[in-house]
Amino acid sequence: MKILFAILFFILTPGDYTLASSSLTSPRIINGVDVDISRVPYQAALRRRVAEAWSHSCGAVVVHSRAVLTAAHCVLAYKQNPDNLRVLVGTSYRSSGGSTYAVTKVEVHKDYSSTSLNNDIAVLQTSFIVFSDKVLPIKIIPYGAFIPDGSQAIVSGYGVTESATASRTLRSATVNIVPQSACLRAYLSIATVTSEMICAVGANPGKDACQGDSGGPLVYNGYLIGLVSWGEGCADVRYPGVYTRVSVYTKWIQEVLDKIDKNTV
Repeated sequence: MKILFAILFFILTPGDYTLASSSLTSPRIINGVDVDISRVPYQAALRRRVAEAWSHSCGAVVVHSRAVLTAAHCVLAYKQNPDNLRVLVGTSYRSSGGSTYAVTKVEVHKDYSSTSLNNDIAVLQTSFIVFSDKVLPIKIIPYGAFIPDGSQAIVSGYGVTESATASRTLRSATVNIVPQSACLRAYLSIATVTSEMICAVGANPGKDACQGDSGGPLVYNGYLIGLVSWGEGCADVRYPGVYTRVSVYTKWIQEVLDKIDKNTV
């Protein structure tokens, strides 16, 4: 699979964004809506081996017939034993339906920091994924592409909902890209937001990703622009969700996919 590297100029009037000063909201996701997998056919889920069964652990994104992207913090512990992971695709349900594929290699970005969560990205090589109307690779944002502040994006996953329980169904929410300066200020006393990260949040009510959604997709205009990485609580409009900024890694992703195509990874 080839990726276009030319910079795209996205035309969208930036929206106004102001961090809310309201009191702390419930630290849970999402205030989103149920969504059929055919609307987000790139959505995948990671399962990890637990005793003799498999348990949901993180989100992921289909980018190739033999690869998915996810957050490095989801898979770092499995670099030496990728057979303890499985990739689930093609289902609107957390625990049923769809197809499951083996993971054969975990490629974590070489500069990933488990302390700062910078460069929180990994490519998982899988057995051959069969595409359909419910399973399709997403286009990856061109290298260096700029997303205007205030732009609307879609985040999806099977993680914790506003009721504090894991969702049984796939859900999505619309969020807005937050100015980098506003995100830096929000986390000033908590953590470092780097240029390799992009922030987004939804409001009225608060919308966000949460536990179990890590590694899942943030999508703008049909392009993958972010991977769920970290944040303070969930859906607290004072603290935007922080995502791995995919446009920083487009060339690296393509290099790994090219190696997969050549069976040299």
